[in-house]
Amino acid sequence: MTQRTENLLGVLALLVTDEMNAPPDAAALAGPTARAMLNAIGQYPDSSIEVLREAVDLSHPAAVRAVAGLVDAGLVEKNAGADKRAVALSLTADGKREVKRLRTARDRMLQRVVGRLDDSERDVLESLLIKILYSETRDPAHAMQLCRLCDDGPCLKAGCPVECREQGLPMPERSSP
Repeated sequence: MTQRTENLLGVLALLVTDEMNAPPDAAALAGPTARAMLNAIGQYPDSSIEVLREAVDLSHPAAVRAVAGLVDAGLVEKNAGADKRAVALSLTADGKREVKRLRTARDRMLQRVVGRLDDSERDVLESLLIKILYSETRDPAHAMQLCRLCDDGPCLKAGCPVECREQGLPMPERSSP
C-alpha cells in the first residue's frame, strides 16, 4: 500500500510534469518529446541522432522523425558528422532562442514551487533530492534521460548527483549557501 509520503511525491511529480508539458507557442514543439530533443541538442551540440535518441529514450525511427520536424521548423540544422552515415545536429539561432524560452519557463515554474520553502527546508529538500537521484541513476543512457531538460550549469558547478553516479564518483554534498 502506498504511504502518504510516496503519494504526495507522486502528486508533486505530476504537477511539475503537467506544467512542463503544457503546450508551447511553437507548433513544432507541441509534444514533450520534441522539446526534450531540442534541449538535448542544446546540451550536446554536434551530437548524432543516435546519441540524442538515448537522451530522450526514443527508437531510432522516432528520433529521426522528431529531428526532421525540428529541422523543418527551422530550429535545428544538420551538419556533416563523424562519418558519412552520421549527421551532427546543432541549434539554429531560432532554436537557441526557443531553448532559452523553454528553460526560462521551466525555471520560473520550479522557482515558484520551491520558493514556497524557507532556507532550512530548501537545504533539506536539496539533500534528499541528491540522495534519491544519485541512488536511482542506472547507467549513462539513463543519466542523459534524467537530465534531458536540465539547465545543467548550476548543477554541474555544485556536483550533479546524476553525473557523479554515472561517472562512478561519490555522492556530492548539497550546495554551499
